[in-house]
Amino acid sequence: MPLSHGHSGSTAAFPPVDARSWKGRRIAATAVLLSAAVIVAGGCAISPARRDLAVEWYGVGNAWMDAGKYAEAGKAYDRALALDPGLIAASYNAARALVEAASYDKALPIARKLLAGDPKNVRYITLDAWILWKAGRAKEAAAAYETAFALDPWSEDVVYDSSLLLLESGEAADAKKAVARLEPLVQAKPDEKDDLALYARALGAVGRDDDAISAWENLRSMDGADAAGLEALAALYEKHGSLAKAMDALDAATKKDPKSAQSWFDLARLRLTTADDGKGGLDALGQAIAAGFKDKTAAAALLSSSSLASRDDVAKALAAAGLVDSGGTGLAPAASSAPATQASGTTTPAGASAPGPSSDGAAK
Repeated sequence: MPLSHGHSGSTAAFPPVDARSWKGRRIAATAVLLSAAVIVAGGCAISPARRDLAVEWYGVGNAWMDAGKYAEAGKAYDRALALDPGLIAASYNAARALVEAASYDKALPIARKLLAGDPKNVRYITLDAWILWKAGRAKEAAAAYETAFALDPWSEDVVYDSSLLLLESGEAADAKKAVARLEPLVQAKPDEKDDLALYARALGAVGRDDDAISAWENLRSMDGADAAGLEALAALYEKHGSLAKAMDALDAATKKDPKSAQSWFDLARLRLTTADDGKGGLDALGQAIAAGFKDKTAAAALLSSSSLASRDDVAKALAAAGLVDSGGTGLAPAASSAPATQASGTTTPAGASAPGPSSDGAAK
């Protein structure tokens, strides 16, 4: 079977959505799911045996696609098309294989050729849009998805992908359009986790905070909220003064993704500045640093907080990580009132996981 892309694996309230950074989203073209009897264009004088062999190579290409071997898949599709140039599904999936291999300049002409033969085919339009998006041409991709939506406003993939790109623009009007577009989809399929997550973000983007919180908690009850989603929920709770709930959501985020540096840092920040939890805050800060937290502005803001607990230990940890200038930490007065040997025994709490990339894309 051809490789299928459904839900496979982030504004005003949040940073602009970057679809390419979201694991498992549907910003991808759906595979051509056609039978062997209808995956060919008419008008080609191809013998039945040659056509059957072309379809076999097409199947080989799909198997390579399933295995993630895109170069091999492309070669198999090329063999299929050499035998039968009218094998539409092979052309379609060849373009997809090229996209997966980041060969966007080669994929786009294939999509455009398919479109030229059938300009109102929503599947071909979304393929074109997906290639444009992956190539970094977001505005053109968004326009293509709007065309697809106008032709088929009931397509779940088109609704999701077009809404995702509307949110990516960061414009308030686009966020409102995304909410209106996603609402019927979520009402029709309330258990569809990807749709609900995007809807929750859209609600937050238009300032419908209570509805956004409800949507995130709904998703959380289905174990469908990833670390970025739980961070978004925490930000909403913090915004409205529900700090215990915010810390609970951040704690859940660190369990969902132990390498989420942003989740660990935000948890540390709240523990240190609002809960007067020096030990728990320092532990979380150590985890954030171990996970690769690099936001110097956020680090300086934390250190300057008037309600910061364990200030000297926080300053030492941040300075040791290179997140603040040790000369500006205010450690000198503290050192003058206590023996230097006493401070030397204090170290940054070790993280439980190896250093990795930060999750700055979900920063609030």
